[in-house]
Amino acid sequence: MRVGAAVALLALLCFEIAESACDVSKLDAANPQDYCKAKLAAGSSLTTGDACVAHPEDLTPTQTGFGEIDAACERVNLEVLAAKKDGSLKAYLIGKPAPAVLGPGGGVFITDHHHLAHALLKSFLPYKQPSQHRAMYVCVTEDFSKSSLTGFWDQMKSKELVWLSDEKGNSVTPVQLPTSIKYLRDDPFRTLAEWSRDSYGFVKCGKKHADKHYPQCQGGEVSAKPFIEFKWANVYRHQFASENIYTEADQQQTSVFKGMLEKVLNFSLSADNQGLEGWNQKQSTDMISLDDHGCEAKSLISAVVV
Repeated sequence: MRVGAAVALLALLCFEIAESACDVSKLDAANPQDYCKAKLAAGSSLTTGDACVAHPEDLTPTQTGFGEIDAACERVNLEVLAAKKDGSLKAYLIGKPAPAVLGPGGGVFITDHHHLAHALLKSFLPYKQPSQHRAMYVCVTEDFSKSSLTGFWDQMKSKELVWLSDEKGNSVTPVQLPTSIKYLRDDPFRTLAEWSRDSYGFVKCGKKHADKHYPQCQGGEVSAKPFIEFKWANVYRHQFASENIYTEADQQQTSVFKGMLEKVLNFSLSADNQGLEGWNQKQSTDMISLDDHGCEAKSLISAVVV
């Protein structure tokens, strides 16, 4: 199969149209007035259920760490789509709108898709005006913009919309969170948790396959709480402690974690973890295939057929 045909087919299969509380399909990244920052600066009544566009660096994270390896794989996927220049990149991004909370002072705090936002920020986009294509589509899920700063963070914590641990599992305060997506720090165990999740070491309800095949998801009636991957990352951080992993290159991290993934999955199924959200009641896993970059077979970089 030709590379172009393979990529087109795989891109289509990999698109997951996210359920969203708002319609982002009518937004135009070439229109400055569609941007969250412009709407807020103009005194727009942007509120819950509204949609807007944002450059990744203008989004504020609600976590300190991310899986750098996962984001690097996503970056390559985005570059493959961008190179096609047929609207595939835009379609993909529209299919993955970032849920966001409006905060005091015009802050737009995303509560998901941190890896996608960071990958988009770092991607090479072969366009004359790449900034018009380097656009995240945002869906406002909460509006706390009229709260005081203290009240804002109280609400974020009470609704579990912020993860107050750093990339090594240490507690942080809201003021210690990064002020932009570009300042996220690598948490290798977040990568390991991603691999475990996708191998069903633990189950994240709210995803189509999990909802269909895992009884704890009750056919889609149950959705995982935010930051479930970080919760399991901290479990793995304790069980498979490795101080050196934080300073290793991505290639070495990948090699180490690939070598222990089967052990991680077996540990995850242990009855000792039964009290954790996402514990796999079915007690069966499906270990993913990873390439030397740590990218899953479903990603475009691993799946292209030459």
